[in-house]
Amino acid sequence: MLCQRTMKVLITSPSLDENENISGISTMISGVIARGDDEFVHFKAGRKDGEKLGLGWLISQAKLPSAFRGAIDTARPDVIHINTALEPKAIVRDAMLARYAKKYPLVVHVHGGQFAVDEKLPWWMEKAANYLLGAASRIIVLSDGDAESLSRWAPARKFSVLPNAIDTEAFPDADRPWGKKSIVFIGRLHEPKGLSEIVESCRLLKEQGFKFNFVCYGVGPDKEEFLRRMIEIMGDEFHYGGVVSGAEKVKALSTADIFLLPSRFEGLSLALLEAMAAGCVPVVSARGSMPRVVVDGRNGFLIEPGDITQIVGRLKFLLSEGETGWNEYRSNARETVRTEFDIKNYVAKLKDIYAKTLSSK
Repeated sequence: MLCQRTMKVLITSPSLDENENISGISTMISGVIARGDDEFVHFKAGRKDGEKLGLGWLISQAKLPSAFRGAIDTARPDVIHINTALEPKAIVRDAMLARYAKKYPLVVHVHGGQFAVDEKLPWWMEKAANYLLGAASRIIVLSDGDAESLSRWAPARKFSVLPNAIDTEAFPDADRPWGKKSIVFIGRLHEPKGLSEIVESCRLLKEQGFKFNFVCYGVGPDKEEFLRRMIEIMGDEFHYGGVVSGAEKVKALSTADIFLLPSRFEGLSLALLEAMAAGCVPVVSARGSMPRVVVDGRNGFLIEPGDITQIVGRLKFLLSEGETGWNEYRSNARETVRTEFDIKNYVAKLKDIYAKTLSSK
């Protein structure tokens, strides 16, 4: 079913300004708004990076539901699209927003989160999640596994699987000179991304005599401590590049070799897709929907969260690999993303989901 009608969609996400927020959700929504032919009205819901959980934040959250109701009354959308992650604050916030959206065709888009897979919630959070997903006309998830896990809150007929996607044309093939390898991390600098595991893995590799550079991009609550520890271990082989986007991000990934993301919780990292499109070989956690992208030993490597021995083993293998092996991994990584995770296909599928949601309400 391909919908030709132009719809008005009220869509929520954190700030779309990458200087305020490093968020995979925001990046996806920016891409959809830029490429879609529907009329999108953006409603900002979510913290800025570095925003304190103080009185000001509490007041802003208390005002959010009424502001959302006002946005609905002003926009009078055909469809409302709430982007969420199954994390404590997001669940409660978006359940409150869903209260005002229930008279409209409502899409709830779950981008992973701590409680997306096999995690028991406190009773009050369970109640909020049940209300949020119960209010949805349709629920978008990143993988079949997510749909199965969340079926405890909603019937199977409500789910649509739509993996994240990127503009693959923004990442042309880049020739890398053969030599010293560079490991890159791009993302939010907070501990659930596996920051301590990164530090310890680098320490062990350096102790064993491996030579490599480590480049880091991002901001977050644990930035200063992470940078201090990495500089202590890596010295001038460590570089912090702040927030990176657009052409600068393409350049950063096109000059790196290994993308490292040992997250404890993850949905489907856009940075992973971008890194693979640029020819980086990923070493990432077997969490969320990342195993849907990374085939262990073919286009990258999967590790169990918290398993430093496994992380070090995969990195040692890649740092010791020959040029022929590297070329094969790079080629497979690029091909996977270009054929399966391109934004043009994503936008068309999302429009179809909107149409089905509208017709079923």
